[in-house]
Amino acid sequence: MDRMTGLRGLSLTLVLLAATAIGTNAQTEPAAQSATAPTFDVASIHPHTPLPHERNHIWSSGNDGNFRTSNVTLKAIIQFAFDMPQSRIVDAPAWTSSQAFDIDAKSIDDALNQRLHDLPPDQAKPIKFGMIQAMLADRFGLKIHREQRELPIYEIVVAKSGQKLTPAKSDGLYVSHGLGYVNAKGITLPGIAQELARDAGRVIVDKTGIPGHFDIDIRWQPDDAPPALINGEDAGLPSLFTVFQEQLGLRLEPAKGPVEVLVIDAVHQPSEN
Repeated sequence: MDRMTGLRGLSLTLVLLAATAIGTNAQTEPAAQSATAPTFDVASIHPHTPLPHERNHIWSSGNDGNFRTSNVTLKAIIQFAFDMPQSRIVDAPAWTSSQAFDIDAKSIDDALNQRLHDLPPDQAKPIKFGMIQAMLADRFGLKIHREQRELPIYEIVVAKSGQKLTPAKSDGLYVSHGLGYVNAKGITLPGIAQELARDAGRVIVDKTGIPGHFDIDIRWQPDDAPPALINGEDAGLPSLFTVFQEQLGLRLEPAKGPVEVLVIDAVHQPSEN
């Protein structure tokens, strides 16, 4: 599946995006998965020195033992490592959203690097995410737990005009998702809800009960991005909510429901290199 997913509220360029959920922790514990899990051998961490007109970057591939960031906040790194939107990372100190860091972490274990290289992506990614979590626990003292909280969500319902979904023309699933667009073939309504949750800033739950697989191609103007341009002029793209209703015949209705959140129990400024 071709997959490119933008992170809401942060212009992150990600060489690899987290697509595999990390196991739930029932109690407060260090962010690392276990004491015997693979770790980075060296990790240089420094506060970022701001420069004009710069971007935020994470470089990470599931198939090697390297992890780098430039101008990325700790909260955004936690988002990446635990595949949890920042809106659902709670009780974090304010500095985790304001202080950016440059990180260069590496494994010099040839056996581990070869193992990551040889594993299929869906098996290599959890190992790599565990290495990042271990670094956060070791250098930032990160301790977390997951719990359910009643939070604002969106529910997908059918608009008064009726649904306008296009049935999938072929088998299989293809998803291309970036900042302000989703192009998908063979996707379900729950799949659409999952894809758009980051863009909407809330968990989205399908309440339509509509079965089947669909092809969609929608574009909208994100609230936190400059206007899209066509030939140098504002493209005049509508909001996600407008596109959802006009093109798909569906509505995103505000509601409240149980949402899994990542609770920060302990964290501190990084230890010295």
